[in-house]
Amino acid sequence: MGTSLQSLRVFLSILDRGSLSAAGRELGMTQPAVSNHLHTLEERFGVTLLTRGGRVRATPAGESLAKHARQILDDISALENEMARHAGPRGHLVVGASSTPGELLLPRLAVRFSARYPEVALDVRMADTGVTIASLLAREVEVAVVGCTVEHPQLVGRVIEEEELVPIVAASDRIGEDSITAEDLSGRAFVMREEGSATRRAVEKGLSEAGIGARVAMELGSNTAVAGAVAEGAGIGVIPSRFVASQSSVRLLKVRGLSIRRPFVLVVERGRELSPAAEAFVQMCVERNER
Repeated sequence: MGTSLQSLRVFLSILDRGSLSAAGRELGMTQPAVSNHLHTLEERFGVTLLTRGGRVRATPAGESLAKHARQILDDISALENEMARHAGPRGHLVVGASSTPGELLLPRLAVRFSARYPEVALDVRMADTGVTIASLLAREVEVAVVGCTVEHPQLVGRVIEEEELVPIVAASDRIGEDSITAEDLSGRAFVMREEGSATRRAVEKGLSEAGIGARVAMELGSNTAVAGAVAEGAGIGVIPSRFVASQSSVRLLKVRGLSIRRPFVLVVERGRELSPAAEAFVQMCVERNER
């Protein structure tokens, strides 16, 4: 009688979770079903694999089985990925995106990717930069695109596009109908993106480098909301340049000595073996940047 891969998975789950009931909850199985898998393995090899009573622990035989089981399941996963590469990308791909690249870049990337790989169901999950990076580290997403460079030992980033951020005022505001200097903005009320946003960090850095002391009057969670508040006279906003043309109730404010640019960065986990779909997405982004 052979040994099923599912029985090996159940055995490792028992060890990792410390009990049959906890393993059942993780795997969506009843405790009797978990017990049956364990019993099958012990009958197959003629040994006791786990201690009974309290938190279960592996016997010497169980430790040996666990070592080989992990290797077998890793090898099976590698084999499945290798076969999938021969078959071409398919299945489900989850991509994380922070707000601004999610609004401005990901729609174009998603359309291009889906046209090229119609058998991949693409799921784009938008959040602020901090949440997006945390999701990547937790393996809730496989690839992420954020609006800043990322310094983390477990992550690798690559710039795939750059974005200019520009100041705006309400169309009815008389300030700066011609260009003005950075000093003219010091102390003025600013409408900012929320804390944790890469746009917010880039704007604060750019204003500081230009010697502008911004007074934050309002914090909002999207570029659309910032533009809307500025249009109502809440203060000066800074939003992506390509976003301005769609906002008829605001206008660009020309400020001499102020230049704010920030990258859109593709981020993956260092050393992680990506699915064929994720590899195809990364390659498409790299090809696009190299043209």
